[in-house]
Amino acid sequence: MTKMANEQALTEDEHKTMRILWDRGGASVGELSVATRRPAGETLAMLQRLRRKGAVDRHRTAREIVYRPCLNRETARTHALGRLLTADAPANDTGLGVVVLRECDVDPQDWADLQAEIAEKAAARR
Repeated sequence: MTKMANEQALTEDEHKTMRILWDRGGASVGELSVATRRPAGETLAMLQRLRRKGAVDRHRTAREIVYRPCLNRETARTHALGRLLTADAPANDTGLGVVVLRECDVDPQDWADLQAEIAEKAAARR
């Protein structure tokens, strides 16, 4: 539960879906479709991608299939922060930084430390 089987990062839309699953502990396609205001087909496709990434699993109940998070919030935060520090993430990728801050509740001091480390890595690559 602490490591995604497939190291692909979550997209912003996938992260929003995961937040719903974390808050509820699990949900059906129909419930997620209503919560995300997306058609059921799009919701199901997203859940299938999340299953391939190892972020969710599914359980059959007497009446429906319920998707539950396998990935916890802390691990998702770690993956998102790790993306900021990889060599392929641009040093000035403020869009990703904003997503991380908004979605993961990063402490401002941690963010400042990350920005300093990113700047150091960018300078070392030059």
